[in-house]
Amino acid sequence: MDFILAGFPWIALHGLNMKPKERRTICLSLSMGVFAGICGVFRTTGLTSLSNSKDYLYAISDSAIWTASEVTATIVCLTLPALRPLYRKIRNQESSSAGYQQHDDSIYANNSAYPLRSLRGNTTDDGKGGNLTKIEASILASKNDSDEAILLQGSTKGFNRLAVAMPLKSHELFQYLFESSRTLRTTQKVPDNPCGLRSAILMAGMHFSFQFGDLATFESTFLYHKIEVMRVINRWIASGDYKLEAAIIREMATLAFTEACHGELVAAETHISGILALIETARPDKSDPTRSDCCSTDRELANRYFVMSYVYITGLKSLLSGICRTGGHGRSLDVVPGRDLLKLSHTWHMSEAMENLDLKLQAIRLFPFFFCPLPQGARLNNADGQVIINSIRDFTAAQDRIFKDTGKETADGKFDGFWRRGPASRVLGEYVTAHIESISVPGKKEETHDMTPSSFVGPWCGLTIASIFYMQDVLGALEYVDKRIHKYAVTLLQHDVAKVLNRVGTLKNEAFILWQTLAGLIASLRALKHNEQDRGLLSARKFFADVLKQQATTLGIVTWSQAKGTLRRVAWPMGTVGREFIEELWEKTVTNRA
Repeated sequence: MDFILAGFPWIALHGLNMKPKERRTICLSLSMGVFAGICGVFRTTGLTSLSNSKDYLYAISDSAIWTASEVTATIVCLTLPALRPLYRKIRNQESSSAGYQQHDDSIYANNSAYPLRSLRGNTTDDGKGGNLTKIEASILASKNDSDEAILLQGSTKGFNRLAVAMPLKSHELFQYLFESSRTLRTTQKVPDNPCGLRSAILMAGMHFSFQFGDLATFESTFLYHKIEVMRVINRWIASGDYKLEAAIIREMATLAFTEACHGELVAAETHISGILALIETARPDKSDPTRSDCCSTDRELANRYFVMSYVYITGLKSLLSGICRTGGHGRSLDVVPGRDLLKLSHTWHMSEAMENLDLKLQAIRLFPFFFCPLPQGARLNNADGQVIINSIRDFTAAQDRIFKDTGKETADGKFDGFWRRGPASRVLGEYVTAHIESISVPGKKEETHDMTPSSFVGPWCGLTIASIFYMQDVLGALEYVDKRIHKYAVTLLQHDVAKVLNRVGTLKNEAFILWQTLAGLIASLRALKHNEQDRGLLSARKFFADVLKQQATTLGIVTWSQAKGTLRRVAWPMGTVGREFIEELWEKTVTNRA
């Protein structure tokens, strides 16, 4: 029996995802029970002489020695594998945790379920805005420790009890994101929602590809889970159940991120546009884009995830366009293969904007807050956009200084100011932080953000979308995206502005509402250029025009110069080149001048 059990580890570990050398080492250590078997053979052969011996006490000594040797050998063989982490620590190969390593990061050190206020303004000793973990080195060294951790550490959390199938290197990719960022303290370690778990795995792949330039050995794993997401979307759409709209939007956003991971931005926009078209067709009431279910927490979270994907695709498209233009690769992204675009982005970040890459990766680590189910009873409150507005003000002021010095605004100058110097990646992290801080969990004492005449508090989607429209249409720092995606963003902004205006008995920042409304009006007019008869966009244009006149009356302003002074209380450029149409729009809408 000892010899049979000694051979069992070779069978059990044969298909385990481990390096061959480490598999052989563990199998050999577990098979050392053969020594116990040998001791047992010697002990057994001595039983015959023991029965024939006249001096029983003297003869039994050999049997006692072999019996003790057998037991000792068994204990040693069983405990020897547990010394492997200590051996490797002595050899300076890894820490005693036998797994992924990370410096202590104050960003994730909050003991509450959701870290409030701890995410802003945190910098490392090197001032780069986020502590770098050793997880990347572990992945590059191909240390496939996930299955080893189950064996050596007796994990009861169970990677075989996850909500979805985990083939290929799914375990490693999952650990890469959740262990590197220590999100155990900020969200569920293992999401029990299948879609949330699959989204987390794909998000880990995106993080890895942006950090190292490609997916490397995770390519097939990433493709598997991407196909599964597409199957889920197709199945839900085929069901015709419009109540699944929020779930479809969530999966659609995940699919967009997977396309962005490969640099396939056109495919990402096409997929989102097509799915939005199907959703719009399936609605029971197509004329009302702000149905009651838009107010549910689940729908709000899905919309926030969509907006985050919209923000990321817009930003990545703008970044890659700038890199291609300034690097002499052409002005169109269509002529450059997606994988080449990703490598260009990685090379540019590593050589010219390493700090930006750190900020971007830190933001991606927190993306699970957008797709993981909220705790029971949690609510999505208004978001505080003060830090976001401050960053936009800084970039606007920098562009004003360039315009004052040179008398012109150039695309390369905007690219340099927005991407190379850091505001873009910083704003990305601030969007994520504002979302996290707006989540309230029952039983947690948290600071609430109320709207005041001087604050920038409001619905997260409206705040984020208005700032993107401002950077697209007013500053010209961001590229445009597919018209259907843009239309949905306009609809969400309309919904959130209406929600703020309908609040009775609360103080409001009227200048901030004016700023959001003007951005929405400009964006709706841009969308109508492609579809002049779209009822949803016509409704949005009328809504924003009426609110703009209402806000002008409330603030007591009539002329465009007065309006610019009010808008600068939020953020507005000094220059007028290329923005003459905005003044004309104001005069036409507010003063009724044709």
